[in-house]
Amino acid sequence: MEQKKKPEYFEETLSDFVHDVASGRAIRHLADCGYTVEQIMQRLDFPTPRSRVEQTIFRYLKENGTLLDELPVPETQLQAVTLEHATERSLSARLSELLAADGEAQAYVSCPFGTIRRDRELRMQRLLSCLTAREREYILGIPWEMKIMYHRLDARMREISIQLAVHTDAAIRFYFLKSGKVLVAAK
Repeated sequence: MEQKKKPEYFEETLSDFVHDVASGRAIRHLADCGYTVEQIMQRLDFPTPRSRVEQTIFRYLKENGTLLDELPVPETQLQAVTLEHATERSLSARLSELLAADGEAQAYVSCPFGTIRRDRELRMQRLLSCLTAREREYILGIPWEMKIMYHRLDARMREISIQLAVHTDAAIRFYFLKSGKVLVAAK
């Protein structure tokens, strides 16, 4: 039994190495430039399966801290702040204030996509219907784990999360770790 595991491990390691040389670096670079999975696949010189591109991006986002499985501090230690009657404009203004104080590296948004995607595709389509095609493509290109995850509140996720918080019933929460605040947009 143990002899079988060694060749499988070797094959997997070799496959990962070949993938990284052939397209892994390019995928990570294009992801840094803001490209979606679809756009990255169109630009790769070496044919790479979509699932492999998705997994490479997912792993990279987790490694560089853009995507977290859990917040580094318990939510119970953060002060909840509610923005009543939130509109795109009021939410954007409040997020700008909090981002100015904390910085993007200390700001995250909750992402419930993994809890929805696998069991209710229609629910996911309705949820993302307020987004542009490129924004939907970005969200759908990440193989979310089946739990709430946290995405750094970069410019792209800021636009996406404002739309979702204002126009859907998704439980979107904004976390500012430096100042210890959680912003909830109430309709």
